[in-house]
Amino acid sequence: MIAAQLQTLRWSIRSSLILALCLGPGIVLSADSDCNGHGVKVAGSDACSCDNDTPTSGELGWTGPKCDIPVYGAEADGKDLTRGCKQDHQCDKLEPSGWFCYLVNQSWTGDWNYLTVQLARTSEDEDGDPDLYGLFTGGTSGQDKRPTNATYGYDFRETSAASHAVVVQKVRKADFEDKNYAGAYLCVKGYGSTATTYALRADYTRCPSDFTDDGQEMMCSSLVSAPESGKRYTGCSADGMCTCKPPYQKPLPEVYEGLGFEECSARVTPIGDTELTIAKPFVKEHELVETRGWSFYEFNVTDQDFQVVVNVAEEEDSACGEASGYFEVFLKYGQPPGWHYGQWDFRQAYQYYQTEEDKDQEVKFDAQTDGFQTGTWFAGVEGDDHSDCKYTITINKFECPLNCSGRGTCVHASNGTRFCDCQQGFFGRECANEALALEYNKAVMKAEALFEYDYYSLPEVASAALQNTVEVKVQASFSSADGYSDWVSARPELLLLKGDNAIEPTTANYTYKHILEVQNTMYEIGLGPSQLKEGLWRIAIYNPMRLYQIGYKLTAVKLAHCLNDCNGHGSCDDNGTCQCNSNWAGGDCSVNQASGGGCQEGSHKSTAMPGKHAIGYSTCECSGSTCEYTDSNTQLACDEGYTIQGSQKVGNKYVGGTCVKSSGGKSGTSAVGVFLWVLCSILLSFTVGGALLWLQQAGFLSMTWENIRNRITRGRGALDESLYHELSMDTGF
Repeated sequence: MIAAQLQTLRWSIRSSLILALCLGPGIVLSADSDCNGHGVKVAGSDACSCDNDTPTSGELGWTGPKCDIPVYGAEADGKDLTRGCKQDHQCDKLEPSGWFCYLVNQSWTGDWNYLTVQLARTSEDEDGDPDLYGLFTGGTSGQDKRPTNATYGYDFRETSAASHAVVVQKVRKADFEDKNYAGAYLCVKGYGSTATTYALRADYTRCPSDFTDDGQEMMCSSLVSAPESGKRYTGCSADGMCTCKPPYQKPLPEVYEGLGFEECSARVTPIGDTELTIAKPFVKEHELVETRGWSFYEFNVTDQDFQVVVNVAEEEDSACGEASGYFEVFLKYGQPPGWHYGQWDFRQAYQYYQTEEDKDQEVKFDAQTDGFQTGTWFAGVEGDDHSDCKYTITINKFECPLNCSGRGTCVHASNGTRFCDCQQGFFGRECANEALALEYNKAVMKAEALFEYDYYSLPEVASAALQNTVEVKVQASFSSADGYSDWVSARPELLLLKGDNAIEPTTANYTYKHILEVQNTMYEIGLGPSQLKEGLWRIAIYNPMRLYQIGYKLTAVKLAHCLNDCNGHGSCDDNGTCQCNSNWAGGDCSVNQASGGGCQEGSHKSTAMPGKHAIGYSTCECSGSTCEYTDSNTQLACDEGYTIQGSQKVGNKYVGGTCVKSSGGKSGTSAVGVFLWVLCSILLSFTVGGALLWLQQAGFLSMTWENIRNRITRGRGALDESLYHELSMDTGF
């Protein structure tokens, strides 16, 4: 028993001495539990020297700072690397946070340009998430490079297995210039919350390679096992370029990298001039873009083409766009586009109100858009990150924006531009917008939804309403369960625009606007008699945060006020016109026809005078038993843009006169403005008491309104009679 123990001790000492001599003088190793029993600790250091950390094919060793990561030597031949170790070492199964590495040796100067690695999660539970980490090692550049338990410091990685059951990592040797390695560690870490199983494949190849989801190896986007007629390439150059067959070959000598032309995965479809014209759209169904691939379409734009619209519609049996995948369309002049900024001229504007079910992509550009050019264009469809995409592509050319949506006429202007003359009821650049008609005093309720603009139109304002006292109020409130909290500064807006059939209310084009600050609060835009104009008024509800659904309530209210409230002898209609009772007549129902005519003393009658550009207001005056409206006491209210001249003072009013076109603004305003300016200057320059004393000394405090008028008139010339006329009606002076 003792002899056996001594013999074991001798072998232990002998092994330690041999290992120390092999490592060189000055280094002393000691066994240490910190190396997890799979190595020895370097004396005077915390580092471990692990057992067989560079195993050859078929061997098992240990690596990592504490020698706690198993590493298996394997061949990168396109087959599953776990096939040699999963039976004895269960290398294809990882517990959460567990690691397992594979060393695949390959001379850096060998005939290869790409290292392609596929990691496939074989367990169904998505909570088990294997991640890939790669580290080149050996040679003159990586003698001391070893895997660690950290997830940083690796040369490449692929960590999206949680959302992708199968991932592929392609590494180019050219991306590691001036390096010289002898192989690579391919490490898999269990990142999820449960155990996971996986398969791992790798290969060093001259041209770009790949794997199908079921593990078949591909070269230049063709199965290695396919016959020559079924391959997309005819050869592979020493620098790693596939010689692709049509339609997979490059359309130009120089294209952006990463589009797939270097591996024959990108396809180009040329569209002839007779296949796509203004009269004939190009339509192709059941098109296919491969996973993470591109499909391109080449077409020509001529001087006759005003607008080009490219639409790509996903077909019903396509799985494209699921989960976190993508499916997009890009356009580029002169060469195939890429998705990086600067590699495309046009792409679809982000549709905030596009639903998840609506995955169609549309890109438009025209002769009035920056970047428009005649010549060769390429439309590129970028594939989903999960699966192949099936779609229908349609390319249209139009002589006017969307050919006016079939709701208008294309007008060729003399300056070369083109625009749409929309049919009644339609508006917008493409005649694509339509406003819903509002009814007065009838609310519109809209449930919460995604949109940018909703349009409505007021009932047309009749000329009769403008001759009387009528006002219109547009009221709106909104609600949103999605957003518009206090931290969101933007708010919905109520927009109102006066114009013709072509008008389109927007945040940059409106007559009146009101911001809807607080949810479930009613806001109002009021149009008084002076603001209400005859013709078309359109309303828009604008949602600036188009990612948020909003609902709203919208109401138009019309209020009419009749002259003298019709004197109690009639009713006021919604245009402000008195509808008189039987035996009563006149603008305010003040004429008692039963008594033989006449009017009620002091009542007023308004009369439209379009020839005089005014509305006349006559007052009923009585002489004995006779009461009547006479032209001699008619006061004129001039239309906007006209000023009264030549009126005469009769009693305490100015009557008669003529409305003449103003030269620019109300001239009377300047006279009174000067007076008020002088008065304010005096009050600001002196004390209140001093100002009053000055006014008294100047005689203003003892003056009547007529004295003040005359004083100003002498200093400034004739006072604007229309302004004085208005003041006299309002103040009774």
